[in-house]
Amino acid sequence: MIVKFPVASLRRALLALALGACAGVASAASTYHVELDTSSFASTGWIDLQFNPGDPSSPLAQASLTGFTGFGDPASAQVTGNVGGSLAGGYTFVNNDAGGLNELFHAVDFGGKIGFDVTFSGAADPGAGFGSAFSVALYNQAQTALLGTSDPSGTLVLLNWTPAGTVVPTMLSNTIGTSVGAVSAVPEPGTWLMLGAGLALMGGMARRRTAFGA
Repeated sequence: MIVKFPVASLRRALLALALGACAGVASAASTYHVELDTSSFASTGWIDLQFNPGDPSSPLAQASLTGFTGFGDPASAQVTGNVGGSLAGGYTFVNNDAGGLNELFHAVDFGGKIGFDVTFSGAADPGAGFGSAFSVALYNQAQTALLGTSDPSGTLVLLNWTPAGTVVPTMLSNTIGTSVGAVSAVPEPGTWLMLGAGLALMGGMARRRTAFGA
């Protein structure tokens, strides 16, 4: 026995699948572009980047950095805790070091824009009380003074990865131009193939209905 499904119902199902795939891509977006304007500073300095858990019970998470601009000599990199990678290939911070400190300290060139992209991923655990914080700070060339903010902590930007799996950006009393913006996720090749196959099938069905006068 051949079971026939209503064409309209199948088309709606395919459309729902395509839209669902798009929604999945959108909800997974957790990449941010951070940019600091150091045009008011002369010479060179240092950037201090940290990704640390708010509590020992914080869910496992990581922050991956790519797309660096304004960073100095790669050999200047100093890492502490669970941080690995390179300026060329990107750095990855994982928030599970036993010492509770995961840090990249790197030379930067002042006088222009310093920027990078940071992508967060990890376990979502709404039952946990604390997430993890990614912080950005600048130091002078002698590494003796924090720059660009009047906040007592010296932090310019905080990106808080919450237990619910979302990111909350916070700017802290900046005295320099600082911007943080979400970067739209790009669908994986498999997602594009699935969307393309669904749309092609819908188009083929429409042509069949036209040909048969449906």
